[in-house]
Amino acid sequence: MSGIFGFANLDGRPVSRDDLQPMAEQMAGWGPDGLHTITAGSAALGHALLIVTHESRFEKMPFRDEEEKITFTAAARLDNRDELCDLFSIPHPERPVTSDGRLAYLAYKKWGRDACKKLYGDWSFAAWHAKEKRLFLARDHLGNTGLYYYFKPPLVVFASCPPAVLASPPVPRILDEQYFAQKLLFLFPEESWQQTYWKDVRFLPAAHYLTACHTDVQVDHYWRIEDVPSVRLGSDGLYLERFLELYRQAVNVRLNSIRPVGSTLSAGLDSSSVTALAAQAMAKTNQTLTAFTAVPRFSSEEIFPDRLTDEWPLAHQVADLFANITHVAISSEEITPLDAIFQILKITCQPQHAASNMTWILSILEDARRRNLGVLLTGQMGNGTVSWSGGRDYIFHLFSKRKWLKGLKALKERKTRNGFSCLKVVKNQILRPILLPVRFEYQVLKDRSGKEDLSYSFPNRESIMQVNPDAMSAKRLSSRPLPPISERKLIVIRNGTNVGRFWPLLASFYGLDVRDPTSDIRLIEFCLGIPDEQCTASGGQRMLIRRAMAGILPDTVRWNTARGRQSSDIMLRLLDQKDDISRALDLLESSSDIKRYLDTKAMRAAWNSIIGQAAHPTVANSLLRSINQGFFILDLYPHCENSIGEK
Repeated sequence: MSGIFGFANLDGRPVSRDDLQPMAEQMAGWGPDGLHTITAGSAALGHALLIVTHESRFEKMPFRDEEEKITFTAAARLDNRDELCDLFSIPHPERPVTSDGRLAYLAYKKWGRDACKKLYGDWSFAAWHAKEKRLFLARDHLGNTGLYYYFKPPLVVFASCPPAVLASPPVPRILDEQYFAQKLLFLFPEESWQQTYWKDVRFLPAAHYLTACHTDVQVDHYWRIEDVPSVRLGSDGLYLERFLELYRQAVNVRLNSIRPVGSTLSAGLDSSSVTALAAQAMAKTNQTLTAFTAVPRFSSEEIFPDRLTDEWPLAHQVADLFANITHVAISSEEITPLDAIFQILKITCQPQHAASNMTWILSILEDARRRNLGVLLTGQMGNGTVSWSGGRDYIFHLFSKRKWLKGLKALKERKTRNGFSCLKVVKNQILRPILLPVRFEYQVLKDRSGKEDLSYSFPNRESIMQVNPDAMSAKRLSSRPLPPISERKLIVIRNGTNVGRFWPLLASFYGLDVRDPTSDIRLIEFCLGIPDEQCTASGGQRMLIRRAMAGILPDTVRWNTARGRQSSDIMLRLLDQKDDISRALDLLESSSDIKRYLDTKAMRAAWNSIIGQAAHPTVANSLLRSINQGFFILDLYPHCENSIGEK
């Protein structure tokens, strides 16, 4: 989608438009349809335009309100355009040419910071108040939007992507070692949600706004998952009816595009339901939906015998139901895992959590670009919203809250539904969460003894513990059973924050919008507010969406409980480029900077175990992740030639 950028001198020192040029150069890829800047005394704001929606053809940003002395820039795709147009009494003939950025400004002018609560969709904006020398930044509830900033009085710099912030000459490019350590250990404490890989460069989390003035910056939330009101309807049928109504609405508003629309389609409930509802809506206007499914290049059933390693057969059953779906298999034969890592680092300038998935993600985006798609739909947030399971420790939580009768009923229903013995259901639902902390301590002892490597990405533990001495305590906390609301918060807010960092960076490079109907705030509030029993009915899990999709998805998909394994053949893909992986490890081992953060000996041992076919299947994911992080460090400290990355 479009992007925004700029900076302000809060002490009133004047700026030049030339001062914005380094940032504008970094934002050029975000603005294939126009890059515009404006200076306003001691601030300079910019906008990079990508035209995808019909209304974006008429976007004119940045915008200066001479009467209010406010300079405004926004990257916005709004879901509630009609409601806003009604509120602002915009005549119907003018609505098609009224841009979403313009509506965002009218909302801000009318409601100030409370406008954030009334804007639905994917959006971010900046407002410079010249008279007060105050900068206001805000972003959407949970959309695919990124907004980064640097604040060192009297300067504040902001942009939709980190490279643009780092391009501003006063911003230092220094690794935030504490954050990097957390990533190496797979830690996501709430206080880190605003951190980035660069010290003093911050990320504005979902549902937050920022006010910067004089020598102070304040960041606060305008929406919280804990504050969502309860939703109580009269019957199961009413819950399903309202859910489907909101879900269709969330999909339909995200189909606004002047170019063709595509979707990601796995065998899961989230992407399948998004694809099905989109196909139904698009059939009414004789439009075709292109659905992409990642398929393994190598057979991997033997590696993961209990998982769904090839999602094509079930995904194709969904596609077969709709005549207007063009189903495309993505085997990613044209890009290797190492190539994908180097491409991701080039685009995002930071390592990515799911390094092993980058091959098929980049392949889908490249294919979407070749087909001139404008929109790619996903169901990324569905696990915490439309397909919420009820919680991994839902039954344990009932007993811990002394809801004995409800807990016993849930145990009985789970036993009956799954055909479990009494011992098995008690073991899974009661004993497992109790023993989680004990198991963690046992694993720590094994790890210290060297008998088992439980690293997330082969960190140099001695150095990492010096950087972040509280890391092990945080790992202990993460091993405890979670109440459903806490688990859901992690899925919705934490994952929403991570997704907000990821998709906009990639989408801008490929010239399209990535949109997620399962992150629609009105749909989310409904799913969060209804009784848990709607998701755990009759001892099942994800029961709300399973019941609602009757007649829309094939029953084989609707009732499938086999978990898919993304990139199930990653170990075989790595072996297919054995020489390149070995050279990459040689290069990482030659760098003292790398050894400071990563245990290169453990990485080499893991690679040897993969070659010798003695490794656990998940070791390949950890190894690729650590290679990804290692080359990120090499980009920061390029003391030796990156001969692999420049291949």
